[in-house]
Amino acid sequence: MGTVNILGAAVTVSFADGQDISDEMKATLRYGIDQMADLINSRVWTTAYADAFRIMRKIIFFDQPVIVNTWLLDRPGCDEDDAHFYWEIEEFLRNTDADVRANTYFHDCWHVVQYRRAGNRFARDEQERVDREVDAIDQQIAVASLIGCSQPEIEFLRDFRDDQGVIIARLKEGIEPGGRMRHEGNASLLAQARTAPGPVVGSG
Repeated sequence: MGTVNILGAAVTVSFADGQDISDEMKATLRYGIDQMADLINSRVWTTAYADAFRIMRKIIFFDQPVIVNTWLLDRPGCDEDDAHFYWEIEEFLRNTDADVRANTYFHDCWHVVQYRRAGNRFARDEQERVDREVDAIDQQIAVASLIGCSQPEIEFLRDFRDDQGVIIARLKEGIEPGGRMRHEGNASLLAQARTAPGPVVGSG
């Protein structure tokens, strides 16, 4: 799928090995990524947020579980040292709004920022992983406001951030340990908000 321009950075867009993706689906994903990038590129960002959006090297789509550095991953997640974001196709298609996708993408970009700020070091233990998650959601909330997410969606993120038990459960979901991929991002938070029943549902 080539590359996509995000604030001047050429981010490779590809598929995980062994995925059987139709040409029609590839075109749908490409259109969605381009919409997301156009929205990101249309905003004026602080240096810190712009640098975060530029930090990811690859977006890798998958529809079947993938092995990432010996970890079996079946939901979206970020390989922080390689700066690769593994985006589950079902999650990407769950909502078509560019603001949700941009905010989702930013969350895991921020985890790469955290990794590098720590001296290229993964979180040492569960508490540090939770601390990094809370920090990422705090930054994600700020970006959600700038990118055009609705107030109910922002409140959804705040509620998630404030529930450590839910954060721990989410960090353990959809991945089997065994390698160096030490963080799994909360990539589907706003997609969940968009598809959840009740007042959380909204439009961008």
